[in-house]
Amino acid sequence: MVKVVVTKADTYDEQVVKLAMQELLDELGGISQFIKPNDKVLIKSNMLDAVKKELSVT
Repeated sequence: MVKVVVTKADTYDEQVVKLAMQELLDELGGISQFIKPNDKVLIKSNMLDAVKKELSVT
């Protein structure tokens, strides 16, 4: 079974985003479920803003 977790951060403030990421990872059982010591990892979050469709990204 695939588990998907979604959360919302009301701002792009670094602390708000870090807390949201921590909550997501905790919901999935913690980062250690996926990453072992000395692993190199890039986490890319989808950070979007409410803009006119002409300015939107996909």
